[in-house]
Amino acid sequence: MRPIRLATRGSKLALTQTGHVKKMVEDTCPGIEITIVEVSTLGDRDNTDFLYKAGSTGFFTTEVENALLNNQADFAVHSLKDLPTAITPGLMITAIPVRQNPADALLTNTSATSIDDLPQGAKVGTSSVRRIAQLLHARPDLNCQPLRGNIDTRVRKLDEGQYDAIILAAAGLNSTDVAHKISAALPFDRFTPAPAQGALAVQTRSHDTELIEVIATPDHHESRLTAETERSILAAMHGGCSIPLGVHCSIENDSIT
Repeated sequence: MRPIRLATRGSKLALTQTGHVKKMVEDTCPGIEITIVEVSTLGDRDNTDFLYKAGSTGFFTTEVENALLNNQADFAVHSLKDLPTAITPGLMITAIPVRQNPADALLTNTSATSIDDLPQGAKVGTSSVRRIAQLLHARPDLNCQPLRGNIDTRVRKLDEGQYDAIILAAAGLNSTDVAHKISAALPFDRFTPAPAQGALAVQTRSHDTELIEVIATPDHHESRLTAETERSILAAMHGGCSIPLGVHCSIENDSIT
């Protein structure tokens, strides 16, 4: 197999997740040479306001996809929840590895272990309109404020007292060294996660048949089925970061809920 280049965002979380995929491919194809290509996205560069005000899709993915289309990389890793449901012509989602916990997590500066326990008028950091809608549905008194940046930056702002609590994806926290900061995983029946949250997308050019055969190996059937079911609802609702849409799919006894 020829040497291949793997594109990813340059955040700590993205590089950690990409490292896991890189190892999966190396285990599948011993001796393969994989080089990481770090790509800066618009979402990484502009982190000043609520995410839903971005007004565009592909906020964290377009530049990474362009690296594939421009032959600056051979395959890429994305957080699947960031990838638009309309597949970019010339590209394909070749693998969705085993999905991590899709739940949202509450981190606090208090003894609270649930949204109900937060102090009256608590300042909660999140830039997701979905999270804001569900927080205010449960607690109209909460003061939701923009929170952007990588995981370390967000947790640091909490530790500095800029917020009383923040909401982050449990999967990202569990993939890094800050999982111990989680005060509570939010239950699906009260706090619906983003479509495909906790899943990774491994993307290739659709005509690169040699590489597709190697990259497809980590694909996990149940993870793909649940994530794609959630994304099909997102697509049907014409949703993106600008609407408060959450979807959670589970499989039990050959039935999808």
